[in-house]
Amino acid sequence: MQSTATSAQESLPLIPRAMALRARNLLVAAHALQHIVSTSLPPLLIFIRQDLGLSGVELGFIVAAANISSSLFQYPAGILTDRFGPKRVLVIGYCLTLSGLFLLSRAGAMPAFIIAQFVYGMGNATFHPASFADVGRAMEGRGVGMGMAMHNIGGNLGTAAGYSISALLAAALGWRNALLTLVACGMAMVALFAIYYPDLWRIVGEIRARRMRESRENGEEVEEEEAAPPVTLKDWIPAYIVAGAALLAGIFGTGIMAWLPTFFETTRGVTATVAAGFSSIMMVSGVGGSFTGGSLADRFDRPSIIFGATLATTALLMLIINLPMGSVLLVALVVATGFFHSLARPVLNAMTSQVAPPGKSGAVFGLVFGMMALGGVVSGPMVGFLYDAYSMQVAFMVLAGFFILHGILIRAWGTGHFRRNAS
Repeated sequence: MQSTATSAQESLPLIPRAMALRARNLLVAAHALQHIVSTSLPPLLIFIRQDLGLSGVELGFIVAAANISSSLFQYPAGILTDRFGPKRVLVIGYCLTLSGLFLLSRAGAMPAFIIAQFVYGMGNATFHPASFADVGRAMEGRGVGMGMAMHNIGGNLGTAAGYSISALLAAALGWRNALLTLVACGMAMVALFAIYYPDLWRIVGEIRARRMRESRENGEEVEEEEAAPPVTLKDWIPAYIVAGAALLAGIFGTGIMAWLPTFFETTRGVTATVAAGFSSIMMVSGVGGSFTGGSLADRFDRPSIIFGATLATTALLMLIINLPMGSVLLVALVVATGFFHSLARPVLNAMTSQVAPPGKSGAVFGLVFGMMALGGVVSGPMVGFLYDAYSMQVAFMVLAGFFILHGILIRAWGTGHFRRNAS
């Protein structure tokens, strides 16, 4: 146990404001590029299918390959984050991601596609455990929910840009050169991040040690911190609940975002570029949803927010799937769907930060995002099969059912366990 003075001191933000904002802004930029990269493939599936004549199931396995490796390596990436710090993990992970993209640009047969996507998924697995853990570290004492929202906004903008950028690049240069262009941009981001991003993991340790030393020099009575008790299974149960909900959300989210351009192309008869534009519209509207969700997460009951956003998202999606409509109404529904889908994300991330046992934030984020990636493993071939056997409308209705289950799980177990925690 620490003294009252020390406890009060520890409740203050550990990271200086300017450094915290620099770290957050760089993470937002890195998150944007990471999502530009991760959403480059869905529009390119249209070009790859036209170029190589692959079936829906084969395209689904290409999507699933990255999610398999991402789901397998997210938890180990979280453990490495807790052991060596997020900055090192992020830089190494980005290099793996770009290597996978380069291999993907050279692929010509299914085995090469699978290998490239597996390498890409390994790199992609490192980003969320490391970056979200550092967002919580940077924004401690400043509103974790809003910090998560800003981080998600970077992802929303990156996703929105990624759909259109990759489609336009592929239309102008071909899908292989489109991927090579993204690799070049990624290399510039790695250099910027390696030079300018502060090592918050190391800095927090130094600040805590300095505060303890200053308290002793000022004559304050400071008791040594006792060794943290071992983390038990009971301590992990809330994290497992959130991870289970993340699995269901991942089936929906990955399935929707990977196949949305194909959905609009097949159901609305639009070109690949226009189909990608609809996906970009959905993600741009998610910026407002993320900002709203982060604000609500620091003020209200988090499970209720997620449940309401889940119901709204699925109801709007069902209208898009089943009702004939003009382009103006379609765009309006796409905007509303993106808003409510993204509203839930910072809330779930704030809950993840809240339930992590001491010193295990990276591992917990790795577990949660690993389960979310595992959802992508399920959704890729599943949607491809339903697309080939029935229709894309049927596939999207099945995905909506998984998202409803996600909201029910969070609401049924979480109410009373995950109240707001603005500090």
